[in-house]
Amino acid sequence: MRNANYWVKVFARWAVLTLSISTLLFVAAGTTRLPSLRNFLVTFSAFLLATMLGIDPGLAAERSRTSDKGATPGRFAAGLSFLATLTLAALEVGRFHWLRPVPADARLSSLVVFAAAMALQMWAMVVNPFFSPDIRLQSERGHRLVACGPYRLLRHPGYLAMLAAVPASALAIGSWLALLPAALFCLVILKRVDAEEEFLQRRLAGYSEYMGRVHGRLFPRVDSVRRPCRDSVSSTFVSQGSDRRWP
Repeated sequence: MRNANYWVKVFARWAVLTLSISTLLFVAAGTTRLPSLRNFLVTFSAFLLATMLGIDPGLAAERSRTSDKGATPGRFAAGLSFLATLTLAALEVGRFHWLRPVPADARLSSLVVFAAAMALQMWAMVVNPFFSPDIRLQSERGHRLVACGPYRLLRHPGYLAMLAAVPASALAIGSWLALLPAALFCLVILKRVDAEEEFLQRRLAGYSEYMGRVHGRLFPRVDSVRRPCRDSVSSTFVSQGSDRRWP
């Protein structure tokens, strides 16, 4: 329920996350006077706030829920490699200068790519109230298949956004070297896509039929562009009442 208390919690969580990431990167860089780093943080913070304001309150609670240890393969590795990407980029640009800097035009182009990827992820999260960081059926919330919005064009728009956003963040800050942990992040996400597809195909009613309609997994296919929106209204699972995690 979106009441005054809910909005206070949203803004407080946004402020804490923004302050934490900004402090980490400015300390790593040793300065707050890097335009590329400031531009990245402003863009990141703006999309973070817009997403937190736009998503379903149930999804906000789901995403802040403490995950069971080992519940989802690669979740910890993905988070760690994302932070490593940002931290290494700030270190290199602000302190060590191990490699030649990313040209200004490339930094700006990468920031645009990052913003576009964040917008895609925000769209997916607003449309899909079950966009959980864990691979699980949210039976307590009436988990159902979502096939509207970007899910009409491809099956995993959120993962496509992540695969674009993290390498773009390294270049937007100005570091070639930070592409190394970004590549690790991408490998973890690609493995997670495989695991989630297998899980949903076995456990979520209608997902196999959805795969037959929307052929693009991470990239849209031409045959999906003109398909009508068909969001499932069923709360039925392959196994009734199941709340099993992966595997």
